[in-house]
Amino acid sequence: IIIISIIVSIMITIYSGEYLMRDSRYLNYYPLILLTQAGLMGMFLSNNLFNLLLLTELSTVAASSLIAFRFNQHIAIRAGFKYLIMNSLGTMMMLLGIYFLYRSTGDVHLFHILSAPDNLTRIAAGCFLLGFSLKAGVFPLHTWVPDVYGHAPSAIGGLLAGVFSKSMLFILPVICLRLGMTYEELGTYLMVFACFNMLVGSVRMLGQNLLRRFLSFSSIAQTGYLMFGLGIGFYYNLDEAFSAGLFLFMVIAIMKCLGFLASGIYQFYFRTQDITQLQGVGHRMPLVALCFSVALAGLAGIPLLAGFTGKWIIFSVALMTGDLFAIICLAIFLLTTLISLGGYLPLLVRQYQKPNEGEQVDTDRQYPERVSGWLVAPIVILAMLVILIGVFPGPWVSLIDYVVGWMVI
Repeated sequence: IIIISIIVSIMITIYSGEYLMRDSRYLNYYPLILLTQAGLMGMFLSNNLFNLLLLTELSTVAASSLIAFRFNQHIAIRAGFKYLIMNSLGTMMMLLGIYFLYRSTGDVHLFHILSAPDNLTRIAAGCFLLGFSLKAGVFPLHTWVPDVYGHAPSAIGGLLAGVFSKSMLFILPVICLRLGMTYEELGTYLMVFACFNMLVGSVRMLGQNLLRRFLSFSSIAQTGYLMFGLGIGFYYNLDEAFSAGLFLFMVIAIMKCLGFLASGIYQFYFRTQDITQLQGVGHRMPLVALCFSVALAGLAGIPLLAGFTGKWIIFSVALMTGDLFAIICLAIFLLTTLISLGGYLPLLVRQYQKPNEGEQVDTDRQYPERVSGWLVAPIVILAMLVILIGVFPGPWVSLIDYVVGWMVI
């Protein structure tokens, strides 16, 4: 997960070279990205729950500053504060969990907590479950996601939606299982609320007219797909499901980052997020439109792309269980995938339609003769990865299976 986050951050950094051309505060921007990354990496490497809490707050403060980076826009300030407040509430729940844990064991070192759990440690597990669920945008704690991702700079939206929020789902089990939550309880929680995330995200994205808000609701649904895969792993004790979840996390991170970065190029040149005003942009920016189409098609699960491969592996693992609970959740998984096609495909086609009167981009604005290479290079690399992983998934799956096998041992 750290490697994936570093790759995404490198793409965002290259992209921001041109994206911040009109902003003189780049000296503040890049250190904030490093602080956000440092907090995330520290959370995965820390064995002390109090240190993990401090690192979580470090990444929250740095990320909220990045979200509100366009401080001359009141809506960006509001989004930054909303992220700070909501994620700080999650951190406070984790602090409450540390209190109950310390009262029970007198220790906050994660791998020293090996004795039989009691009521206090289970309460602590519930506090951490709630805190990380809020940070991951799990239903019904997801309401901050569209407002924050929709108004953050595109590069930051890609980092948060693709990597940061979904990585919380991998830290959560390590702590909750150590504090007394059973595999069945955690698996049930993830699978049940995954259904809500998938339904809410896929249905709400259909009525969105703003591009990044559309991608934000899509991110809620993608979180549900990831929760479903991990939930199967815990509920049925299937190592294959953990491999499927990690593979899906990798492809979601790449596709979400690609989608947000491509949408940022549209806004950078056309000064709009309105989907109706992007009709025909594929004729003006064919390469950008192609890369954005790869992201949309991958998120929709079109064959031969990474998103289809990730969903197919989750589908196969769910069928492997042969249990009614998993089959019901799988039916919702397939239903929401079909619903989401009603959002992805029209947007994909709209880019190549001939602009109609009243729907075209403002003709008073000058279209660029060529898009900056700083903006194009990252999205081309990410689009190639989406295609490469979709066509040749074997090496990637083998690598992830090796990692999961090492973790189990």
